[in-house]
Amino acid sequence: MKKHIITITGDHSSGQGTVSSILKERLNYEVYRNGQYVRQLAKEKGMTIVEFQVYLNEHPKLDTEIEKSAKKYADTHDNLIVDAKLRMVCYSRFI
Repeated sequence: MKKHIITITGDHSSGQGTVSSILKERLNYEVYRNGQYVRQLAKEKGMTIVEFQVYLNEHPKLDTEIEKSAKKYADTHDNLIVDAKLRMVCYSRFI
């Protein structure tokens, strides 16, 4: 069964959040934002998002975990928009 998943990536303030919101409205798709997952990880470590970004630079394997969170979510959802700020590791194939 083919899934309907749109991925949108970009730098901070590049408009991917706006585009994903427009697509959500027009297509009635759900949006997964890996930025929310990153903020959750930062909170769990007692760090601000800026501190956590520095931490990520020092722990690049954590990028894999962050990117896999989007894949895991996509594995169990359809009609999905993945809004992600990809860092070092990119998964271009979710299915």
